[in-house]
Amino acid sequence: MPGVSGGFLGVDVFFVLSGFLITSLLLDEHAGSGRIGLRDFWIRRARRLLPALLVMVLAVVAARGLFAAESVATLRDDAVASFFWMANWMFVAQQTDYFAHGAPPSPLQHTWSLGVEEQYYVLWPLLLIVLAAVFCRRDRHRLRWAVFAVASLGAVASAAAAIVFTNADTLNRIYFGTDTRAQALLIGAAAAALLVHDWTTVTLGGPVIRTRWLRGVARGLSVAGVAVLGYCAHTATGSVDDFRGGLLVVVAVAAVLVIGAVALDQEGPVARVLAWRPLVFLGAISYGVYLWHWPIFLAVNGERTGWSGWSLFAVRCAATLAVAVLSWWLLEQPIRRWRPVIVPMLPLAGATAATAAVVTMTVLPVGVPTQPVEQSNIDSAALIAPEVPVEVRRPTAREPGTRSVAVFGDSVAWTLMRYLPPTPGFSFSNYTTIGCGIARGGPYRYVGQTLNQKPECDTWPSRWSQRISHDRPDVVLLVIGRWEVVDRMNEGRWTHIGEPAYDAYLRGELTRALDILSSTGARIVVTTEPYNRRAEKPDGSLYPEDDPDRTDDWNALVRSVVKYRQNVTVLDLNRKLGPNGGYTNRINGIKVRADGVHPTPEAVEWLTPWLVDALR
Repeated sequence: MPGVSGGFLGVDVFFVLSGFLITSLLLDEHAGSGRIGLRDFWIRRARRLLPALLVMVLAVVAARGLFAAESVATLRDDAVASFFWMANWMFVAQQTDYFAHGAPPSPLQHTWSLGVEEQYYVLWPLLLIVLAAVFCRRDRHRLRWAVFAVASLGAVASAAAAIVFTNADTLNRIYFGTDTRAQALLIGAAAAALLVHDWTTVTLGGPVIRTRWLRGVARGLSVAGVAVLGYCAHTATGSVDDFRGGLLVVVAVAAVLVIGAVALDQEGPVARVLAWRPLVFLGAISYGVYLWHWPIFLAVNGERTGWSGWSLFAVRCAATLAVAVLSWWLLEQPIRRWRPVIVPMLPLAGATAATAAVVTMTVLPVGVPTQPVEQSNIDSAALIAPEVPVEVRRPTAREPGTRSVAVFGDSVAWTLMRYLPPTPGFSFSNYTTIGCGIARGGPYRYVGQTLNQKPECDTWPSRWSQRISHDRPDVVLLVIGRWEVVDRMNEGRWTHIGEPAYDAYLRGELTRALDILSSTGARIVVTTEPYNRRAEKPDGSLYPEDDPDRTDDWNALVRSVVKYRQNVTVLDLNRKLGPNGGYTNRINGIKVRADGVHPTPEAVEWLTPWLVDALR
């Protein structure tokens, strides 16, 4: 949403609320009965959280075809980890980049925070029981101070670790790690131990703060807390500087100012706003909203709906609320009321999670893609991959009548060569370079990130000249355009195709490329650039390099350069892959794009007769 780049901090607000609530309930139980019923506590947590989680995860597994191939590549491991509340550590092990731009995230990535919560639910009551045994043999009131001290020290240690150890390499370990995210939970727990002495009074909305000036202080603090949270949500971006600057602890303290003040003074302005009925209803179904919003937002995207911005956001929210209401009404509430007489609840919960894990591993066994994943993320590999001058099929002695074809271009050309079926009468040499076109210099912007140009991308004139002179092919196939339509730093400023000065530069580079490739008399076939949809912005709109207008500008430039060259032909790959005049992912039942840019193996096989005719 515009203006809320730090919306991810809502998780920390919930952590504080959870630490505050759970600690208050545990301390209140101990004050009333002299003990903490660990078994009953865990049963309540399992009853509330596990059934809806299992349904959501199994639904994602069943509907995995709705998500991008890259996003479900690790779905088997993600699902099993989610069942056993370990998703956050699974994402740490996978080195998942939570703040990555463009790369399709797992539809279960949001379950990392539920993993942190559940680990807290397991460990924190145990620690309270130990503290109660040590400090409350003579005076039960000492337990609150012991909990406050332990929670405060733990929060300081967790916050210090997150601040000191955060760098570009550890950011996601810090973000997902239970130890470094516990600061918010523990700050909430410390506040509960310090402020809440009678939970019954709080739940009944009684006047916990009786002094007028203290109520004024509490109300001022709650407003200040809301202001700090709003400022952080507006300015935070998830950068290393944010975390090293103590962003998480600032948000946790601001959240506890709101939560503590509202719990103790429920007549204040912030409390009255939060008591608004639609917000209370949203709170009632919030667990379902949390579980379902992420896969729904990924599945209901701009490509499927044709919408972006607020209209798409409204549809996503409406779908999420509808599913959350159904989950609350048909599943969550009936399970909470269910009281089995024969089957023990904790063993039942464990057996249910284990069964779901077995079902998932059966449906998604090791070594079998979760859906047809035809190739890896070429665009990501392009950032670091070396030049790939692999000769896919080049016989040492050609049969009479065999036509030699030298292929130059970027990763789209590389993919065509990788999956090219047998082509009698043609001998192909692959001189493609992943991540490189003819545009030189940099840096450039791609799916929202600023990246440096690979050094080998700038040396194409000398390499191409050498290979053409050595190979002397009959035909040259040139497939470029992807890296010519990105935003690129040129002559000290950001520019892109469509700007006259940069168009003139690209026209000169393309002319030079055609001169080199035709220097030995080869005929040249240049493909147009297809419309692409590599990724969507969070609001469903396109990144600049996927703007169809830029593709049209490049293709027009190609035709204008080729127009007066008798030995050059334009092959309209854009029209072939987008027969309806726009980006298309399926043609005659064939999935033609693996990731919005690169053709699938089936698409390459479908394209080959058409391509061979053009080369002939």
